[in-house]
Amino acid sequence: MNRFLLHVLIVCVFSLKVFAVPLVQTELPQDDEDDDWDEDESSEADDDSRIYKNPRNSPSTECPRDEEQATLLGQKCLRKCSSDEDCKSKKKKCLCDGVCGMSCIKPDRECPELAQPSLGQVSLSGRHFGQRASYSCPHGYHVVGLQSRLCQADGNWAGAEPACKQNIYCLKPPKIEHARNSALPDQETFDLDSTVQYHCHNGFVTNGFPRAKCLAIDGQASWYGPDIQCEPRSCGQPPDPANGWHSGECYTFGCRITYNCGTGYELVGKHERTCQPDGSWTPKELPTCVSKNDSSSAI
Repeated sequence: MNRFLLHVLIVCVFSLKVFAVPLVQTELPQDDEDDDWDEDESSEADDDSRIYKNPRNSPSTECPRDEEQATLLGQKCLRKCSSDEDCKSKKKKCLCDGVCGMSCIKPDRECPELAQPSLGQVSLSGRHFGQRASYSCPHGYHVVGLQSRLCQADGNWAGAEPACKQNIYCLKPPKIEHARNSALPDQETFDLDSTVQYHCHNGFVTNGFPRAKCLAIDGQASWYGPDIQCEPRSCGQPPDPANGWHSGECYTFGCRITYNCGTGYELVGKHERTCQPDGSWTPKELPTCVSKNDSSSAI
């Protein structure tokens, strides 16, 4: 090859390497947290440790949050709030979501379409959050189940689809002291073979069979079960400080004991301790009885 041509080829290749401009991948701007996909499981997750914008309004007394009951009902609770400022997404508002309390909710969240039942009919006020589906039956039949279902913030209709039945059904399940159950609060009638799960309140221990079932015997429908007792959790007998004692013989959830010191001693620490729902005494620190002579000499 001619030396001049070889020199030109080398210069061209070198120039391409030096002046080559790498391709820049331009990323499309991503939507912020206001997009329409459901980010609630991550960024809008519940967080008890966070600080509210309006702490005086939280928790809400008019719309309290009851996560234990929501779990029993199978309802998913979104991020709790006291005002719109507590919501990360600008598309969300702080609204009441039933047992989930004040939550960050997209007002335009839609629930799925509902098919017409084989017997009876369903009419909708709409499919957005807070709107209702109302069921009705022909003459001679009763709506057994939830007569009106609410569109919840998690995008699901409350409860299950009711049915039109003739006369044989159960009314509200029995109440058990210190317990809650999985029946929806607004549901008045229950179909045969319906089951309800019971759960003792926080601080109580479940003893027995925690379920009830609607059964028909001799043409009469009735609940069978539950067979439980909710007994307060025990914290055990607490120890006494040296040269002191406690008064009170109740050692279960909610009970209080009072500490006293013998003659010539004075109490240092809290006079009272309370049994907590988890079975522990609070405060955790046991008070002490200090000799009055020792305390006066220290002064």
